[in-house]
Amino acid sequence: MTRRLLAASILIGACGADAAPQDGWQGGTTGASGGEAPSSSTGADGPTSTSTSGDPADDADESDAVESTGDPATTGGDTDDDPQGPYAPIHYPAGRVHSPITPFVADRLRSYATRSDAQREDVFLKAGASSTVSPNTLYCFETNDAVDLAAHAHLADALAFFQGGDASGSSPFGRDTLAAESGRSAQWVQQGSPSPLDQELAVIDPRLAVIHYGTNDMNLGATYGSAMVPYYDAMMPIVDRLLEGGTVPVLYGITRRADNPAAQLWVPAYNAVIRGMAQSRQVPFIDLFEAIDPLPEHGLSGDGIHLHSFGQGACLFTDEGLAWGYNMRNLVSLQMLDRMMAVLVDDATALDDEAPVLEGDGSLEDPFRIESFPFAHTADTSDAMTSTIDVYPPCDDADESGPELRYRLVLDEPTALRILALDQDAVDVDVHVLPADGGGESCIARANRQIEGELSAGSWDIVVDSFASGPDVFSGEFLLVVLPCEPGDEACAGALG
Repeated sequence: MTRRLLAASILIGACGADAAPQDGWQGGTTGASGGEAPSSSTGADGPTSTSTSGDPADDADESDAVESTGDPATTGGDTDDDPQGPYAPIHYPAGRVHSPITPFVADRLRSYATRSDAQREDVFLKAGASSTVSPNTLYCFETNDAVDLAAHAHLADALAFFQGGDASGSSPFGRDTLAAESGRSAQWVQQGSPSPLDQELAVIDPRLAVIHYGTNDMNLGATYGSAMVPYYDAMMPIVDRLLEGGTVPVLYGITRRADNPAAQLWVPAYNAVIRGMAQSRQVPFIDLFEAIDPLPEHGLSGDGIHLHSFGQGACLFTDEGLAWGYNMRNLVSLQMLDRMMAVLVDDATALDDEAPVLEGDGSLEDPFRIESFPFAHTADTSDAMTSTIDVYPPCDDADESGPELRYRLVLDEPTALRILALDQDAVDVDVHVLPADGGGESCIARANRQIEGELSAGSWDIVVDSFASGPDVFSGEFLLVVLPCEPGDEACAGALG
């Protein structure tokens, strides 16, 4: 494989960057992953053990989910002997900028990359909207004249490596991508024959793809909740289309919507879904909200939606520069490229310590455990061993005789929740809320996609069940997201049940 290039003529400043997120990978050392809340997990491979880790800069307050994707990369490996924890799909914790790369994740990423040898290791694709095409995003890395890595000098090798990539006449940093335009959505990039995404793939043959959609997509429905469905339906095909061709997607979360308080109420849900989509395939997730929201003015310009940038340059990583939104975005992007180079080029075994996994198998006897919020999990009802509930009469008389999966949630106090169940294509699953260990006759809430409202303290089960019609059973893959509603969200004010 191509090895790391030696950095040349990179401007290294003397200032530190105390507000910057930890880089994780530093040219051979293993960083630490976040995880305040212990968690355990089970995927298609069976139960695995609890694990946590402890870098204060990356502490997480969420345990996310193990995925069942049907990909051969999800199987194999020792779940007991690995010193960094179980060899299994992991949760992507909230509260940290970069999703963990454990031995399992590193192997998964390499398995995706081996699907094609046509991709250029030092080239990445950019897909998104206005923040992607902004001259403040990545373009300043094209040459070293406007770069000051300051306390992040170890990123110089990654910068030089990707500066050397040929993205049809420029480096990928300076490439005017065909897969991004202001005001566009995840649906747009796939439309046409060939689509903007296919055109860009054909021209530059990238090993990586930086995907940043969501802010515009929020406005494509009658409500922000209804817009989530076409957003998910558009994003998952992008992810799988790229992976099929050996291009590894990196999904970026969205930043604060200071322009619209009603939209901001939904930003955590969109970010939980984006994290869940990345987690479902064990590809990288970048939490831009986590990185940028603590900055002055939340890192936003006067319009409350676009980032602001340092007047002296968006690639200056001094303390002064990193107080600005685009500068921080560029830093975390370069950190991501460094991490991906470590795994895909330098064959790093892992970049992070053990990460949380999910406990349970989704059955009535051993439901999946929702240990903390926001929670996201992709699973497949076709993998459920049995169907124990065929109808939920207090909520609906629909035929739910297909297989179901069950999640256990224990609340110490009344909590207003938003519960989302997203599926695609011929899959039709519904989500139900029951008292713990309850049957269909104890149902207190049911929906095809979304349940909102307050649950009282106690033990509850969330059951994702497959709709059936005669001999046809519409089981399949789904993404379940559970998170507390934001304060002031009137849609969640009513009691469930």
